[in-house]
Amino acid sequence: MNRQAWIALALLLAMVAVEGAIPPQPVTAPTTENAALRTVMAMAGQFRVVFANLLWIKVDKYHHEHIRKDPDWTKDTDILPMLRLITWLDPHFVQAYQVAAFMLSDSLGRYEHARQLLEEGIRHNPNSYELYEEMGMAILRARKDYRAAYPYLTRALSLAQDEFDRQRLQRFCETVRRKMGEENRPAQAK
Repeated sequence: MNRQAWIALALLLAMVAVEGAIPPQPVTAPTTENAALRTVMAMAGQFRVVFANLLWIKVDKYHHEHIRKDPDWTKDTDILPMLRLITWLDPHFVQAYQVAAFMLSDSLGRYEHARQLLEEGIRHNPNSYELYEEMGMAILRARKDYRAAYPYLTRALSLAQDEFDRQRLQRFCETVRRKMGEENRPAQAK
């Protein structure tokens, strides 16, 4: 990163630290001072989301530069720290959780880190079918445990709104259910 990016990152981290250090103000009748403070705090919160989106644009740029050199995008693990920063700045940035968890579990074989990240993402985004699906997929990639993955995949199915995603997840859940049945059969029946 260039010097300006490092300075911006340092300022942002300082702002986040200060924002967390300011104790909540008791609710009082609105005054000019309280209104100004609330406005500044609201702007700082919105700035975090804006900065997360700006970082996502930077991640996308770095990612496409990497692909030009090496078509295997899963090896582009240098973007992981920026993806993590995005999730800290905006805990509702589902795609950052999703991409980071995939890279951790698939490219780096760090399933436990991916699981923790996805659990955090699900806590902040309980209606995200993408994060439930990614958790199920991470379990399958790392442990090939159909029983452990199935509840996450069925939850993803129940949350999916788009018909294409619902049909895709329905077929995948059926496949996982069939694999669970195959595991239950005696060895000679297989």
